[in-house]
Amino acid sequence: MTSEQHLERFLLAAVEDESSSSRSLVVDHVVRVAELDLYYDSDGKAEIVKTLVSRSYMVHQGRPPLIGFWLTWTPAGLEKAKHLRKISQQKAERDQYLHNVLVRWAYEHTPAGGSARLEEFAEDERWWFAGTQVTWPEVHVAVDYLEAENLLAGGRASRYSAVEPTPLGIKFALTTMTLRMFMTTQQPQPSSVTNNFNSGIVVHGSATGSNFATGGGNTQSLAQGVDADGLASLVAHLRQVASDLPLSQDDARDLAEDIDALEREGAEPSRGRRIWRAIVRILTPALTQAATAGSEHVVRAAIERGAELFS
Repeated sequence: MTSEQHLERFLLAAVEDESSSSRSLVVDHVVRVAELDLYYDSDGKAEIVKTLVSRSYMVHQGRPPLIGFWLTWTPAGLEKAKHLRKISQQKAERDQYLHNVLVRWAYEHTPAGGSARLEEFAEDERWWFAGTQVTWPEVHVAVDYLEAENLLAGGRASRYSAVEPTPLGIKFALTTMTLRMFMTTQQPQPSSVTNNFNSGIVVHGSATGSNFATGGGNTQSLAQGVDADGLASLVAHLRQVASDLPLSQDDARDLAEDIDALEREGAEPSRGRRIWRAIVRILTPALTQAATAGSEHVVRAAIERGAELFS
């Protein structure tokens, strides 16, 4: 079976190779450019061709099993290859990829009572992202981040580090969620404010709906919640916005998941703020497309509503 990494390497090599800049290319040549270990593997190359054709990325000219035949790009294939090239050059995409795969890789390669050797990650298919290799500096930064988030343990990151997932990391590895989504589901400490009243109360301005303890020596704990009606209104507004925005498939999925999480858990302030920040990270870049589509004011209104609730 063709791995996703092999397919992405083939597509990226094909779109970047100058001799394949036209709409047609030769399989053997692209395999060589992509440095795939398949040059003498006719079955492996045939599997790549089969997958490319079945996904409508390319159409073939010739009859299998002749692997030297030409392939021709489809619009979908060119779009996919150009998308790979774009995200392979974006630091945020590369970082998020490593955050997601390193914890699961460590979980799979940590023996009972032992640790995974980080140097072995370079031999794994997940060393490749969007058709390109990740680098050791990128891996080290990702490991440091995951340790700070209590998902990995192992000390200062180096190529020869021994790493293992923490209990929280194991919990994440056993889900199918992205790390960003997983972290929004974790229970934070309850948010509350405790006031000690040893004398009278001084109120400046309006105190509508406030709860007071009068007299000396009173202690009162006030739960700081998010307005339920405001939250429901914001969620409904966000769903309307999400349906109108020209988002990528990944961003549309993440936004839908974040809105659902906000509806379920946004009443708790610290969790709601965390989820809201994730939503804003998607909405803010989308303002340009929204302006083109004539819906910029709707997006800005949603951001302003959220800012009022979670400021």
